[in-house]
Amino acid sequence: MADSENQPKKTDKPAPAREIGNANLFADDIIFSNTEKILFEEDLERNSTTSRDGLMDGNPKDRYSPNKKLNQGGMKAIWEVDDHRTARKVAMALIQDSKIASEDDIDSFLYEARLTANLQHPNIIPIYDIALDENGNPYFTMKALKGETLGDIIKQLRNGNAEYIGRYTRTRLLAIFLKVCNAIDYAHTKGVIHLDLKPSNISVGDFGDVHVLDWGLSTLITHLNEYDGEPVSWQSMDDVELENGQTLTHYLEGSAKRREHKNVVGGTPGYMSPEQAQGVPSDIDFQTDVYMLGSLLYEILTYHCPIEGTKIKEVLQKTVRGDFSPPGMRAPELKIPAPLSAIALKAMSTEPTDRYPNVASLITDIHKYQDGFATTAENPTFITHALLLVKRHKLAVSLIAATAAVIAVVLVQSFNSIKQSERVALNALEALQEKNTYIASTAQKVAPDYLSLMEEQEKNYQFAEAEQSLDTSLAFDPELEAAWLQKGRLLLSQLDFSNAWKILSGAHGHAVQKDPPAMRLAKKYMELGELTDAALPQLVKDFVAYNVPEGLPRLFYHLNQQAFDPDTRLPALAEALKILNPEVEELYFKWQATGSGGWIIDMGNNPELDDISPLCGLKIRILNASNIGEPDLNLLTEEGMVELRLAGTPLNHLFDQDQLNGLQSLDISKTRIRNITSMIKLSKLRSLDISGIEGLTISPQLIWNRDLKMLTVSEAFRTDQTIRSLARRGVIIIYTDD
Repeated sequence: MADSENQPKKTDKPAPAREIGNANLFADDIIFSNTEKILFEEDLERNSTTSRDGLMDGNPKDRYSPNKKLNQGGMKAIWEVDDHRTARKVAMALIQDSKIASEDDIDSFLYEARLTANLQHPNIIPIYDIALDENGNPYFTMKALKGETLGDIIKQLRNGNAEYIGRYTRTRLLAIFLKVCNAIDYAHTKGVIHLDLKPSNISVGDFGDVHVLDWGLSTLITHLNEYDGEPVSWQSMDDVELENGQTLTHYLEGSAKRREHKNVVGGTPGYMSPEQAQGVPSDIDFQTDVYMLGSLLYEILTYHCPIEGTKIKEVLQKTVRGDFSPPGMRAPELKIPAPLSAIALKAMSTEPTDRYPNVASLITDIHKYQDGFATTAENPTFITHALLLVKRHKLAVSLIAATAAVIAVVLVQSFNSIKQSERVALNALEALQEKNTYIASTAQKVAPDYLSLMEEQEKNYQFAEAEQSLDTSLAFDPELEAAWLQKGRLLLSQLDFSNAWKILSGAHGHAVQKDPPAMRLAKKYMELGELTDAALPQLVKDFVAYNVPEGLPRLFYHLNQQAFDPDTRLPALAEALKILNPEVEELYFKWQATGSGGWIIDMGNNPELDDISPLCGLKIRILNASNIGEPDLNLLTEEGMVELRLAGTPLNHLFDQDQLNGLQSLDISKTRIRNITSMIKLSKLRSLDISGIEGLTISPQLIWNRDLKMLTVSEAFRTDQTIRSLARRGVIIIYTDD
């Protein structure tokens, strides 16, 4: 840990032993919540308690000798001490002498130590030991860090320190930021939210080591589920002057006094998220840390805190309104790249749903910027991709620019002699043609890559992205025959038969890879005129017969995205299902409209039904697909589905689709899905049926589904630790005999 300017020197006396008012405090068992038992199961004993004897360590003075005080703040003081057993210097945290420690203070102190100890990551400070001295005073030891905080570094950069400006370039600062992101991403996988990310809580060592410090406000996401009180009011702080780095921390108490019945609302004004500023613990989520990472990136880019003010109330109001300048306007002299500014602003969106869905997505966007590609935060256009392509091929662009400069000079000199100018102009023109040829060949090399990307996106039913990638491929190489073939097939699936025939036949003026069946299909329907729902089944048969069945998902998506008459369209889709699934002898297919403009579809008990492409693009709210074959669920492209039944299907893995993240009810009973770890992504899930699955593993992460109200599971899991934890939380558990 870096020394502050006002820290005591080595001559400081060692901290005297504290006297605790309740001498029997540690004679009682220290009880952790059920969530912590699961998360920390490798470090807690098999029973749910840890006695005082397990923490007592005699007299720490026999093992540790103090050197100097490193830091102090809040409840803790940090000392550098010599560890005689290991012959090394370590840092010791203990409650400050001036503080009167309540049971809650000591409980929080031990909670922070144990939680940090279980976050074992290269960028999180390691905890060595947790113990009580002979007087019952708690302390813990950790790695003694050498270096300075990121806040100190940014202060030097803001003051124009030439040494720091040369050492901490934007590239190195981004490398530090990515290490912080990796630490927080790891913590989130353990269900831990930091809640107080800021430059002064980031330690930067002399050898590239970076550590995220001060996990005192951090909490498990499941603790926030238990809060059902009124929002915390900061009105008592309306006229409080804001001190640099001041942290707001309130403990909201329920009927019990233990840690698991409290919820933390806090953070540092200027860095804390709008939901923290509004004081509602139940609104805090992983996106809260994403906002703070955005604030951290903002200060790395501008050397200024995102939101500043003289009073706490002023800063909190600005935070809730999102009242701050974009990085480029805050520090125009630093020439901040637009992609980095866009990443910071997206992470700091006032609405959590507008931020990055997780820290991994934020890291991916930073890597895209570093590699010279467009970021998702920019909402890139074709022009953006093209400009970045030019930047990635600087040699070719430099050659063209140099050639243009040479031509300009030569043309000026040519006025001295007509004959000489003619010769120079011809030579320059030849050189320019050679360079243009080089640029064209470079673009031609890239075009097949975009075509391959288009084909992959089309297979994943990302139709809009596939169309954009195809247009990019043709822009870079207008003579790419395979790309024109894909363009013709794409238009065919979008029922633009006239233009599809022009391209597939070569009448558009470019060579095209031949596909005679597809060309005949386009000509046939071009002559038939407008397509009706009654003609749709025959068109499906023709797509199969003319060897272009891969275009059917886009065809149905195109049709189902437009307004249609359900009395004709849905029977046509049922006929299409029969055609594409010839093994189905008698199709069961029912539908019903919902008030929100969607559909309730029941196609259960069709065991031979595998191809569900006619449903592509259809706005389905409730889908019963129980006891059918092996459908490709990626064909369910539309968001808004709230209930999905897959009971009895032979599926062996849980799909990963963002459009299904709004599911409230899911039935995967009697399937082959044995790993349900990814259930945490279904954050709105209220009802889940996982009964009758052979070899099923109950993931402890199931407790992170905060909205889960009902769970159906096999009788064999009645004593499972996770199931019992859910029951104690109030989830209704239904046991079946399978």
